[in-house]
Amino acid sequence: MTSQPPERAPALLAIVRIIAVLGMSFAIASGIFLLLWGKIALGVLVVLIAVPFFFLMRYMEKNALQEH
Repeated sequence: MTSQPPERAPALLAIVRIIAVLGMSFAIASGIFLLLWGKIALGVLVVLIAVPFFFLMRYMEKNALQEH
């Protein structure tokens, strides 16, 4: 009984993952710096900007799995 190797993810998924991780990390880091600087409302807003990047990554991963 032979097993087939797992299929590779499309290149677009890798690019979206990289952009999403960079966007999330930049937004969270900037938000933390703003919170430490005392800009509470702006810091929370900037941290919340990371949420769409997360959902974009999850959406692309689900679509890539459905295509294969």
